Amino acid sequence: MSFLIRNLAFCGALLVLAACSPSPSEQAGEEPPLKTWRPFAAESPWNTPIPAKPDIDAQSKALISDFASNGSLYINIAEWSVPVYYIDMDETPKHEVLDIYPGQYGRGFEPPREIPIPDGAQSAEPKGGLGYIAIVDKARNLEWDMRQAHQRDDGRWFTGFGAITNLRGSGVSPPWNDVEQPNLAASALESGFPLTAGLIRVEEINSGRIPHALMFAYPGARTDGFISPASMAMPVAESADIAPQAGMPLGARIQLDPAFNVEGSDLSREGKIIARALQEYGAYLGESAGGNVLFAESAPTQLEAWDGTLVSGELQAVFTPEMMAKHFRLIEMGDVLPGPSAD
Repeated sequence: MSFLIRNLAFCGALLVLAACSPSPSEQAGEEPPLKTWRPFAAESPWNTPIPAKPDIDAQSKALISDFASNGSLYINIAEWSVPVYYIDMDETPKHEVLDIYPGQYGRGFEPPREIPIPDGAQSAEPKGGLGYIAIVDKARNLEWDMRQAHQRDDGRWFTGFGAITNLRGSGVSPPWNDVEQPNLAASALESGFPLTAGLIRVEEINSGRIPHALMFAYPGARTDGFISPASMAMPVAESADIAPQAGMPLGARIQLDPAFNVEGSDLSREGKIIARALQEYGAYLGESAGGNVLFAESAPTQLEAWDGTLVSGELQAVFTPEMMAKHFRLIEMGDVLPGPSAD
């Protein structure tokens, strides 16, 4: 227990924002009362609505056009997304979790380590892909994230990279060059985002509102540069040999124009909930992908809950390349920071 408490204090210190963001009430009026659980502090960039008249980036038209050219917008659910397991740490088995790449681990994952992993937990794409898994203790406001996570036949767990996040904080790590070691700013994602940041959650769709920004990915993501709330720009091991693209940097925030008539569109109830979140909070670029995608939580119980409720092509017919090029905009980015050198 003392090890985990020490990690919580350590993570909390790392995750303090350098400057306070304006509160939602200062930007876009008072938020409705929350009906669902939401990670991170209210003033976190993930939970802060976009102002009524935001500054639009000078490259918005060109970069949004490039984004839209990759096809319609989809939602990663059963594949290439993040299974989230909500636990009580006291009642969950602890596992040592060994490193696939010795010495490669993030904040709070210093060995020796014991990570609470529920029986039967499975990472995404256990036989390939990125193998994400997120474990959340809501009561303690702790999140354990892993990439390439898998359990061998002998019961031992391994991970390619792991990090712990304090969910009371901002959900934003310091930039990689402001910490003692770059890995302390890294996460399971190449952007440094916590895995739960920007996920579409079952309880939110059931409640009728997503009260936070979403995460998106697309093929043209610039993975050698980043802006906050990203803290890192480094392709994961599987794609490290792919040349960086010239599109939006990791951490870029896009928004569906609030003038777009969501209620009069052909979107389903679920699609309208997602569209309203894209208008109110927008979406942050978290990684590169093979298409234009958002992400929904995908543990087995969550996939069961999505059955008949949310499908990967939920937005496809309305969020076409033509529609997105016309109705999306890029919020002003500011200076783009470089990621660590590959040398």
